[in-house]
Amino acid sequence: MAFQEIGTVGQFVEGQPVEIRLGARRIAVYHVDGQLFALKNICPHEGVFLHKAPPRDGMAVCRGHGWEFDLKTGQCVRGRKDQRVATYPVKVEDGKVLIDVG
Repeated sequence: MAFQEIGTVGQFVEGQPVEIRLGARRIAVYHVDGQLFALKNICPHEGVFLHKAPPRDGMAVCRGHGWEFDLKTGQCVRGRKDQRVATYPVKVEDGKVLIDVG
């Protein structure tokens, strides 16, 4: 795994998703219930950025048509169940947030 630093824990406010870019990747970072999650920031339905809507019940929500994706697995749970978005491992070391985009 090749973890890359994306900021400090204090930069990611509970309930307020943030988009970060690593190279060409657009990644939505969520701070929910004290945990950090990272997902591909584009809804597979119509390309709407997921970070534009606050999370709901552990789900990333697409403000375009209400599709919801599990923050842990990326699986679509509301919308087309055969769809998902990529998720990325997140860890915190000495207050720094790191993700692995593979």
